[in-house]
Parts: sequence; C-alpha cells; structure tokens
Amino acid sequence: MATVQTNTEVKPALLFMPDISGFTQFVNENEILHGQHIVQELLEILVDSNQINMQVGEIEGDAIFFYRLGERPTVNELLKQVEAMYIKFHQHLQLYDHQRICNCGACRSAVNLTLKVVAHYGEVAQYAVKEHKKLFGKDVIVIHRLLKNNLDHNEYVLMTGALVKEQDRINGPAWFTRQQGSETYDAGEVQFCFSVLSDLRNQVPPPQLPHYQLSSGAAVAFAEEGTVMADMGKVFNAIFDIEERPKWMEGIKDVELLNHEKVNRVGTQHRCIVNPKNNPIIVTESANIGKDKIELVEMDTKGMGGCRYQLQQITPDQTKLRMELLIKKNPVIRFMFNLTMKNKMQKRIKQSLVNLDRYCKPAVEKSEAVMA
Repeated sequence: MATVQTNTEVKPALLFMPDISGFTQFVNENEILHGQHIVQELLEILVDSNQINMQVGEIEGDAIFFYRLGERPTVNELLKQVEAMYIKFHQHLQLYDHQRICNCGACRSAVNLTLKVVAHYGEVAQYAVKEHKKLFGKDVIVIHRLLKNNLDHNEYVLMTGALVKEQDRINGPAWFTRQQGSETYDAGEVQFCFSVLSDLRNQVPPPQLPHYQLSSGAAVAFAEEGTVMADMGKVFNAIFDIEERPKWMEGIKDVELLNHEKVNRVGTQHRCIVNPKNNPIIVTESANIGKDKIELVEMDTKGMGGCRYQLQQITPDQTKLRMELLIKKNPVIRFMFNLTMKNKMQKRIKQSLVNLDRYCKPAVEKSEAVMA
C-alpha cells in the first residue's frame, strides 16, 4: 500500500495551466489513437518550453498543471513564457501538417488545434505519494475552475487578480491587449484579466521543412508484386504503422522509433531490428497519396538502400502491392548485393506479401481460418 506523507505547511505558489483543445469527434479507433499521439507530442513540447523553472504537478488529459513555489512572478515574465509555449506549439502543428502522411480526421484537423493558458497565484499545501508530490488547497481548485469560463475565444491567456494587480504596469509584447473579466464559482467570484492570442498567431514563423532526396541516388535492385485481399486504405495503414511491421514483415524482430514521433510522417526515423548489430536508420522520405494509388518511399539515412511501396486499388476488397527494393547506384555495391543478399531479400519480401495479406484479413476470416 502506497505511503502518503502530508505537509500541511501552506506556501505561496504560481499555478499555471496550458490547455489544448480542438479535437471534437473521432469516427474510428485509428483516429482516436492518432489524436492521442498528436496531443502527447504537443504536451511534451509544452513541458520542454518551460523556461521559468516550473514543476509539473499533473498531466491532466489535454492540459498540464504546472506550479512554482515562491514569490509572485512578474507579468512580463509570464507573458514571455506564454509566447514561447504558444509559438513552439503552433510551429509544431504547421510542420506536422506539411509532413503528415495519414489523412484520417485527427491528422487532417491537427493544424486547427488551439491553446489557452490560465495562470493564478495563491497558497498551496503538499502531500506526497511515494516520490510523487501533489498540491491541494482552495487555489488549486480555483485554477481548475477557471478552465471552464464564459470567454468567447479559442485562444487566450487568462491571469487572475491575485496574480496581476490593478497597479501592475505591464510593458508587455504588442500582441497583449489587456481586458477585464470575472467568473463566479462555488469558491466565490474570481476577477481576472485576459488577452486573446490571435495577434500572436501571426508572429509564428514558418517551420523549416526537411527535404530528402536519398532515393535519387538509388536504383531498383528487384521488385515483387502481390494482391492483398483488403481495401487499399487498410493495406496502407498496415505499412504506414511502423510499429506494426514485425507482425507481417518477414525477418523483422522489432522496430525502434528514433525521433520521438508517435505518428509516421515525412522525416520519421526508425530502425528495423533484424540482427543484433548493423541495423541502419531508415527515414520516411516521401509519400504520394491519391484516390486509387499510393506511393511511399523509405531510405536509409546514408542512401545505401531502401524500399518503395506502390499500392493500387483494384476493387473495394483488392489491392495490388508492388515492393521495390532500392540500392545505391554503385556497380561494386550492386555486385556485392547480388552476390550475397539478393536471394535472401527476395524470399523475405515474397513472404512479407503473404504475411501482409493474412494480417489485413478481417477478424472473422482469421477466426474461420483458425477453426478450419
């Protein structure tokens, strides 16, 4: 049973909560999962953007409860913190929209996610469950209540009267336009000032887009084709979901994602674990997604080899898949590959096509096959 230690000493603290919103409704499990992954990445960005030495009290769904014990910060210090988080938040979303491959509702609408920040200053006490510190007190309740308010804006910073005094001179950035407001909760009336963040959105610099042309120096070593008895979207999802590949790709024991991205996109790097050593880093180079055709290209970061997946919808339940193994345009490398690796790799890819067809079959067909 967990040991709970309570410290009843009351201390002053900054309470600070950025909250993400904008995902409203998902229509399938894949969109829910991708929505969760996108929010997780954004929460990590907010934590990494903490520049005023706040502590993370809780991760609460799509929000983070930060706190900092001690003296009240200056308003300008807080506004700089809000600005840093907001700009990195929207830069990430812009980059994701440019790089995304998946076209599900969650991925398409991610660029429209919004951020609001609520800040308060009050008194808190602490208790610990083993090494985890938690805050409690009236002011902890107040800041959580303030997330639900009557402001008719999607993005804003809200700072309570306890944090921003009427006499405070705010030499803040140009985007900050001070407005007054109040809300009444079970804890009483709370006075606050706020500013919408729409002007700050215009200051978000465009993302630096990565460009990969590794496959331009490669040629097709061999190709294998097959028909997968499933809709093209389902087949592509199986290929697109890197972490699922050990379930159908022959010879792959595990997959290691390398750049902390939860959803595959242009620039995502991973390793397919085949041998204990010398597993190259693979980057998702490009994707071309059409109504009836899809092409996905992956290359190792040194340009030595890769794979081009070409999918074509034949019928609603049939997809033609061509897998091209790419190898660097170098006669010596090509000769050594043909001599030592080609036959083994062809067998693996042929078996992978068979495995993928089995993987994509509906659950009912799979269970019938097992029973037979």
